[in-house]
Amino acid sequence: MKNYLGFILILLIFSCQEKEKTNAVLDSPEVKEWDIEKLSIKSRQHLDSTKWDLKLFAQDIETYDQYSEIFKGYPLNKSPFPVAAYDYAVSSVPFIIEIGDLVFKGVRIGAYENPESDTVIDKLTLLVLTNDKNSSENTLVESRNYPYLTAEGTFEAQNNEFDWVFSASPDEYSTLILNMKLFDLRFGETIIIYPQKDKSFFYEQINDSPNNYENFEVFKKMIMNHPKVKNQLNIK
Repeated sequence: MKNYLGFILILLIFSCQEKEKTNAVLDSPEVKEWDIEKLSIKSRQHLDSTKWDLKLFAQDIETYDQYSEIFKGYPLNKSPFPVAAYDYAVSSVPFIIEIGDLVFKGVRIGAYENPESDTVIDKLTLLVLTNDKNSSENTLVESRNYPYLTAEGTFEAQNNEFDWVFSASPDEYSTLILNMKLFDLRFGETIIIYPQKDKSFFYEQINDSPNNYENFEVFKKMIMNHPKVKNQLNIK
């Protein structure tokens, strides 16, 4: 049963990296700058049943019927709900960073610059020191809350379990809640978790992002050589 669920989870994770498209409701192309008035309009559209994308809603009901046990395994159960039509593409990319014998597993959460673009704007980079390449990491990124970006997931590390939920508002306010620790990501979109033997955890918040680098490999080198990371790991 575990192998079957693992296979389905892999399918879901990769599907999160695909571009998800529906018809736009507000201005076309999609709104690039959201203010409170435009957010209010979108909120009202979600409440208006004549604006709902019923085909998408039916697909979500069918998907939930097939994979409900998997969705229930996340911190927040992903039940179907109707939304106004939208045009949005989201991204979830897992990765590994190795520093000597130490292993970090991580995930990048973001959205495509626009549904036709290949450029992803990262909104959260989350790393957990697992010291195990094969440790469990599951992520579900969600576009249904457009224009808000939402995601959730789990990490297993060193006899610790971490549940997390993330949300980003188009007005640049975003938060991560991990095991009830809240991170205000206006003060740094890169979060690093250091599990402790007593099941507590230390953490670091770095005011940096993969968006600021030529490619992700350069960002990884920054993490590996960051003074705060070296201090946490007692690396000279």
